[in-house]
Amino acid sequence: MAEHVLTVLRAKRDSISEQVHDTEKKLAKLRGALANLDSAIGILSPDHPDFIAPRKPKKRYFGHNELARLVRETLRDASRPLSAGEIAASIMAAKGFPEAHYLPVSKMVVSRLGAFAREGVVAKSGKTRDARWAISGNEIQG
Repeated sequence: MAEHVLTVLRAKRDSISEQVHDTEKKLAKLRGALANLDSAIGILSPDHPDFIAPRKPKKRYFGHNELARLVRETLRDASRPLSAGEIAASIMAAKGFPEAHYLPVSKMVVSRLGAFAREGVVAKSGKTRDARWAISGNEIQG
């Protein structure tokens, strides 16, 4: 009879050992899930040192090809060659932009004028700040 009791006790021990093993596996998975959630909360929490603020959308001053069209129109309407600053000021006045936007708009105008010059649409006379821009004879209508 002692043999039978030992067999039953060993079977019961194996069953409980299997349950402990399964429970430990579940516990490890749950601990991993908790660690992932804690990391996400830590990153998204503004008071956390590793917090990364969401990106602000870039300010778009002009629609698709709008700046190119405005630069061409400004140069066509001008009676004389204009500086990039004069072109930017004219465009800002037409769009109703505040003076605070002058620097980014003027940089975009200079970039657009450079592209037009490479295409042969505008002609540049002078250098750097004294440069004047005018429509060339090769202008592409648009």
